[in-house]
Amino acid sequence: TIEGVAHPLAHPFMVLARQNPIEQEGTYPLPGAQLDRFLLKIRIDYPNHADEVAMTRSVTLGKTGDRLVVDAVQTLSKPQTVRTLQQMSAMVDVGDQVLDYAVRIVRKTREFAGISSGAGSRGGLALVRAARALALMSARNYVTPDDIKRVAPACLRHRIRPAPELEIEGRDSDSLLAALLAQV
Repeated sequence: TIEGVAHPLAHPFMVLARQNPIEQEGTYPLPGAQLDRFLLKIRIDYPNHADEVAMTRSVTLGKTGDRLVVDAVQTLSKPQTVRTLQQMSAMVDVGDQVLDYAVRIVRKTREFAGISSGAGSRGGLALVRAARALALMSARNYVTPDDIKRVAPACLRHRIRPAPELEIEGRDSDSLLAALLAQV
């Protein structure tokens, strides 16, 4: 919606956002309620030296200016394929015990020592949806507890907040989630 006028978007609709942790001048962190709407928070580190050299060569060789040439970029998946994969993923079986495991993980974030703010119910939804997709990518029609555990950091790291005293010590949400997953 822009100035009160709704603009429908084609399905599938996805938002990808980038967070630059270095320069936040003029930007503000999203409130927890908005972060909670993102399914995953993926951490991508800098490329290794060789890959960074190759990228720099590729982007600058024989080119001037700040425009990245994207003519060679090809479509990898059509919208209908994404919708079909979403439907297939939704049909992947999640047994009662695996579902219970996902919910216990989310509930534990609300009482775990060192977490000042735990995940809400959307955290459990994200765990199950991401684990279903992982199982589908692994050519299985069922989710395992290991699938839940594997997607937990990406699904929950932006939904929890470490206690201030732990942040001062350098503990982040990933280290807290690792400790929590070892207990649940």
